[in-house]
Amino acid sequence: MPGNGQGDQVLVNEVIVAEVGKLIGAPVRERALVTVPPVVTTWSDFPAAVSTVPLLAHGSLHVPHAVDDDDLTYTRRDDNARRQAAMLGLWDLCVGEDPQWLYETTAAYSVWSYDHGLWFSTGEGDWNAMVLNRLLDTNASFPNPPTEISVRALRETAARISSLASGELLTAVSAVPVEWGTGDEDLEAMAWFLFSRRGPVAHRLNDLAAAVSGRQTTGSSK
Repeated sequence: MPGNGQGDQVLVNEVIVAEVGKLIGAPVRERALVTVPPVVTTWSDFPAAVSTVPLLAHGSLHVPHAVDDDDLTYTRRDDNARRQAAMLGLWDLCVGEDPQWLYETTAAYSVWSYDHGLWFSTGEGDWNAMVLNRLLDTNASFPNPPTEISVRALRETAARISSLASGELLTAVSAVPVEWGTGDEDLEAMAWFLFSRRGPVAHRLNDLAAAVSGRQTTGSSK
């Protein structure tokens, strides 16, 4: 929420990554805007500045009985081979940072991507048009992807990313509330950044699909 120790732009990142995730079919949690009344911000252990007016915060749908992990695991469970393929595309496109995944234990450990506040950074801190320009050619491929991941889903994700339209991306970034202070110029720069990364990211995903296919074929022939 506004006033948190990581800065307000983490809220902006949460919205943008979730909206882009939906566009490419990645398993991101449904998000919502939450109004936090002043009485809550006065709690002594509340991680935000005290406010005399309601604050607009970001929230995501709770996953009951979930466990979190920094590693992509359980790839063979549920539909995770496909879900994780889409997550890798989202990670590269949005320059992922600080991997955090939720596994829904009551749904065969189905995986979800969450907590995207530090994406679009790679140590640069808060982004703006100049930072995004420096990050434009960043290869943010996810390190050591699971060998059981779906080759078909990697290629499908690559196709979805390469076909993202500028209008879709502008709509995605426009979901950011004005209350969080990110100007139109920076949001338009973000849409341009994502649009410009489509081709290289799709190319890397297709290369990964070819490599994984080769490993899977070699492994099955032993």
